[in-house]
Amino acid sequence: MENDIKTLQDERIKLYDDYFSNIIPKRMPVQMSIAHHILAERGGIDFFDFQYDYSLLAGEMEKICATLYSDTCPVGGVGQWTRTPMFFQFMESQSFVMGAGGFIQHPEVVGLFEDEYDALIEDAYATVLEIVVPRQQKAMGLDDPVKRANAVHMSILSKIDDGAAIGPTIAKLMAEYGYYTGAPRGSGGATVAPCDFVADQLRSFSGFSKDIRRNRERVFAACEAVYPLMFLWGLPQMPAPQGNVNIPLHMPTFMREKDYVEIWLPSYLKMVEQYAARGSRVSHFNEHDWMRYLDILQDFPAGQIMRFEYGFDSAQQIKDKLSKKHFIGGLYPLIYARTKTRQENIDEVKKFLDIMLPGGGYMFGFDKGPIVASDIVMDNYCAIADTLRNYAVYDNPGQPYGTLLNVENFKIEETPKLESKYAFNWEEFKAKYPYTPDSAKARFENYYNTMMSINLNLSV
Repeated sequence: MENDIKTLQDERIKLYDDYFSNIIPKRMPVQMSIAHHILAERGGIDFFDFQYDYSLLAGEMEKICATLYSDTCPVGGVGQWTRTPMFFQFMESQSFVMGAGGFIQHPEVVGLFEDEYDALIEDAYATVLEIVVPRQQKAMGLDDPVKRANAVHMSILSKIDDGAAIGPTIAKLMAEYGYYTGAPRGSGGATVAPCDFVADQLRSFSGFSKDIRRNRERVFAACEAVYPLMFLWGLPQMPAPQGNVNIPLHMPTFMREKDYVEIWLPSYLKMVEQYAARGSRVSHFNEHDWMRYLDILQDFPAGQIMRFEYGFDSAQQIKDKLSKKHFIGGLYPLIYARTKTRQENIDEVKKFLDIMLPGGGYMFGFDKGPIVASDIVMDNYCAIADTLRNYAVYDNPGQPYGTLLNVENFKIEETPKLESKYAFNWEEFKAKYPYTPDSAKARFENYYNTMMSINLNLSV
């Protein structure tokens, strides 16, 4: 039995290795997922209870893995971007608050006023630490250093404990079911497009949209100013073909194409090109309707992952324009898993795969993830997974396809430096503590980078 599991896991690893090396795999890998809230509903667990003790989900996690086929573990852990209530309650957050329904909600809030653009442009990281974070996370105010220090420590400890509560169960399931072990360590990352960072919790959706019309040059300068922060935040330590930098894209579909091209795109395209130059591809989640931007996406660096929320009815057009250069994901309407019958879903999936599968490069995904149990009929969801496993089989495995990452041979520019009064400076540190060995430099830099990641994550 143990040998069978190891063989299955090795097969799954090869599926992903082939797929991301532009080699037609034996079959398309199957990635299904179940949200924590759905597990709680299935187990009759109160939404509030499990978010303060994730170990309560262990039993349902084991049941879903025995029910739903997936090459990756269908239940996720508590990671950096998991919005856990205790973390934000210690922060006294106004940007992430627990709603009456048991979900962390993100109201439209403003963390940076219009007359504070100059501060952002001059020192983006200092502005985040001194203005944006204290404004959005009330316990992080600069007027009470003891309260601020306690809030930082307690929130981080709570996130560590939340992860530890669910981690052992995931490790057990990974071993028991032989799931894909994931990309090589250090090959992945996550960040935000520079303009989306400015728009999201700094200026707000509506504020950013007004600023583009009223103060165009300053908005552009602000996006350029936060570029080093966003680039460094997402930069993988050890790039590999299987890894990627995950970036959800928020603003472009709500902008005029002129504004998208002139304001939003320059800093983002520079980021994508420089990741590609270093051997890192980006997994773009193109939120909402990107059909009018397909021609622009064609010009992105080769080997990108383009996941789409909208476009199921235009799947052939998306494939025709992008599949020779990029990987494609998403598109299948989640609502079908609730509104169509089991057989109708099987038929729809097969018809869809007949379009997307030939030639390689497509990874099945839904237009959005299921959040609550009523989003799907579980029997339909399982039928979709089984159909993917059995039908998405290639007749020409081993053949090359698509375009390799960075065939353009982008020149590696100097890695952006964090120009801030809060940036870590090893030379200054060494002068202050001369007995610290040079071998400890990497550890100090890693701790500073981790704290920077935590601070930035408070503002997206």
